[in-house]
Amino acid sequence: MQELGWNLEFYRTTFTNYWWYGLFFVIYLGGLLYIAQKKSSVMKQVFVWPFVIFLFTVFNPLVMEPILEMTDWRDRYSRFFWMLPVEILSAYILACLIERQKRGEARAVMVVFTVCLVFLCGGSATEMELDDNIYKIDDSVIEVAEMIEAASNQENPVVFYDEDLYYWMRQYDPSLIAAVKPAEMDIYRWIERDNIDPDEQDEDEGTALSMFVRGVEIEPETVNRAIENRNVDFFVRNTDFYTDEYLQQLNIVYVDEVEGYELYRCAHN
Repeated sequence: MQELGWNLEFYRTTFTNYWWYGLFFVIYLGGLLYIAQKKSSVMKQVFVWPFVIFLFTVFNPLVMEPILEMTDWRDRYSRFFWMLPVEILSAYILACLIERQKRGEARAVMVVFTVCLVFLCGGSATEMELDDNIYKIDDSVIEVAEMIEAASNQENPVVFYDEDLYYWMRQYDPSLIAAVKPAEMDIYRWIERDNIDPDEQDEDEGTALSMFVRGVEIEPETVNRAIENRNVDFFVRNTDFYTDEYLQQLNIVYVDEVEGYELYRCAHN
């Protein structure tokens, strides 16, 4: 399966990170069994039957891997399907156990037990040592943002990004303004770079720029005109894109670089 490019290791890592080596999952299964033996059909519809369906769909790598390959929604998938349902059900079950204790001492013991369990299940989230990357964002995004900050003397510089940086940078540093609008970025969002038809750049500037930030070498005049019209301050080049001959035709000046990216300042007339 790895020859097909499937990242099956991702699912083992997700299980380890979100369900803390199975401990969180044990609580989750216990909650499911508790609800399954109850007569409440509503609770079964809300918690039990969705889990059974998930076993054959969203928890099944053979089904999800092709979908995640096309959409690149791995982070969203992890949070919404592996994390939220388990947290909600576990919180409900623990609350029920605490509520069933009639004596104050027993209830206090259950509360302490619950708090300890939360810390155990939290894994790295409850460790005292802070993560170097608290945003859980690729280091390249942070490095590029810091590189732009060091080179800019403006509060909100306008920047050309590639697709990978574009969607993450909005979350990490909203002060940086993308030169390409969201609607323009979506034009080729689900299309591989090699499948983009360069002839479509003549349709309008937004279409051309959507191609450009994905590595298609559109007419240099179009890029230079956009630099002027959109007051673009910086161009972040993915080093896998564009030839040196092409870059020489753009109104840009080299500034700095990090692994995988080069920063250029845009020159205005």
